[in-house]
Amino acid sequence: MANCVVRWRPSGGRGEYEVVPSQALVNRRVTLRVDQLGVDIPAEITGTISQGKPRLRKDQPNNRSKLHLVPLVMAIARLPDPTREDKTGTVEWPLENKSFVVSHMKFEIVSDDGSSAVLRPLSARILHSDNAFDLQKRFDSLARDIGKTPNIRIKLPELASALEVHRDAVLAATNSIWIRQAADNVIAQQVQQFGESNTAAISTIEELPATLLEEDITGKEGRVLTRLHSYRERDRTFVRKAKALFKAKHGRLFCECCGLNPGIFYGLRGENRIQAHHKTPVEELLPDTETKPEDLAMVCPNCHDIIHAERPWVTVENLHSQLLAAGNHYFK
Repeated sequence: MANCVVRWRPSGGRGEYEVVPSQALVNRRVTLRVDQLGVDIPAEITGTISQGKPRLRKDQPNNRSKLHLVPLVMAIARLPDPTREDKTGTVEWPLENKSFVVSHMKFEIVSDDGSSAVLRPLSARILHSDNAFDLQKRFDSLARDIGKTPNIRIKLPELASALEVHRDAVLAATNSIWIRQAADNVIAQQVQQFGESNTAAISTIEELPATLLEEDITGKEGRVLTRLHSYRERDRTFVRKAKALFKAKHGRLFCECCGLNPGIFYGLRGENRIQAHHKTPVEELLPDTETKPEDLAMVCPNCHDIIHAERPWVTVENLHSQLLAAGNHYFK
């Protein structure tokens, strides 16, 4: 089937949602499908034409216990609640309730009989950011969390109970503020246990190995984000691909901060000493982000250690500029 996009539209200080292509959902009642949880949820929302534009409207527009389509999907996905107004013109990470706008939400139209349409949520793009949530991966993570709730309960019983309440709210298959409240409770419990982060499912965080970098980081947020960062930088498959991509592009491996080529400087023993560093701060990664080879920078062990020496971590670009300005580099 085709895809459609539900797009945020600023209007008189109050957001409205419109649909592209324009006729995709006109006169259709919308149902959301989340395959990973085995549920179809009637959204109680209908496509219409208003002032010549394709819009989405709640069946009960004044009923605040009912969520509009985008906030409903975000609540089901156990993600922060978006706002309908762009009050600040910026976005800050990690995302918090009512602090950001979802500019576009993409759906697959699973079925359409002319009077009703079943939509599968695919992605949600954040206004003022290049980042987008992969909603299918997010639902995969939710299903994994639910499957591992018994294990989570052993160490974190309150968090496990909150997960079950959210699961039950979603499986009730009703558009209800109960889903949002249950999602907020899980998020609050997760923050209490792991610190503020939009980066991963609970089961993912629980399974991450410890890292020596944690010894220099204080506070729960620092520990969990450092662990996530360290884990991604040590994923051998991604590191191999990233190094091969970098070498194919530049003809050699060298530190992007200081210019050191360990293979030349130390000989054969130094060739494999270039390390992979995640360019984007983990605080800014979206939930369950998949690392791609181009997301990694090549750095020498010394520069890598300086980058991680204290929080906030210095960027590769800033450290590179500092070394160039000081004349402490190996670039010609």
